[in-house]
Amino acid sequence: MNIALTADEAGMTLQSERLEGILSFLASRSKSSARTLSPNISEVFNGCAAQLRGILGSIIESRTRADYQREFQRSFSKYVGLTLAMSHFASAVIPRESIERLSRESICELEADFRDKGMDAFGEDVRNQALFTVWTLRKVNDLVDQIIAAKLDDSQKKADSASCVKFNFHLFRAQFGLDCLNLAIETNKAIYPEVIDELTDGLKSMVNAYAHARQGLELRVPTVEPTLTIAPMDDEDRALLDISLRSAGDLAAD
Repeated sequence: MNIALTADEAGMTLQSERLEGILSFLASRSKSSARTLSPNISEVFNGCAAQLRGILGSIIESRTRADYQREFQRSFSKYVGLTLAMSHFASAVIPRESIERLSRESICELEADFRDKGMDAFGEDVRNQALFTVWTLRKVNDLVDQIIAAKLDDSQKKADSASCVKFNFHLFRAQFGLDCLNLAIETNKAIYPEVIDELTDGLKSMVNAYAHARQGLELRVPTVEPTLTIAPMDDEDRALLDISLRSAGDLAAD
């Protein structure tokens, strides 16, 4: 699948989306969100989640690679739009510290589901790829938290915008695969082999998302290469060096 063409054909409007807050939708996935958020906020999240399940349900019903690709083209922009709406809503109504806590919880819960149930549902290879993708998502989430806390210089905004578009697409492509597999676990739904292959390939996009997040952080906090500075020796240093050399000579003579 040509993923660059897919992004264009899906009609996504990711150009204006920044990394800041992009992962806030994860807060709605935490099982404790219903207990810690107000009923009005939970009701909005539940409504969006129901719509997402409808979109993803048609994907995991696909039988062949061609069926999957048709459904992906049809559904991916809707999935992205809903997920972005959840992120925007969460960022607007939930304190940042609560978003960070709930997001970490939802990642841990997703990891536990794949660890405990993924083997029976998909086999070892797919389970391991899903676990690695969730592990990478955790790293991405940590990077985004650092990006939020850092300032971007005006001179880097153009480069940051280009990196953001690529980050967003790869993040959502991988998250789409995670959500499809997780829905299959929740509903005890078997997925056809060709569709599993497509979803597993999509999971690998999380590594690309991580790389672009690293670029975003580097634009804000450039890595400083360590330099080795040798201070000039004083009289005491020279005396210690002389003693050390004489001791080495004595040992060699012995």
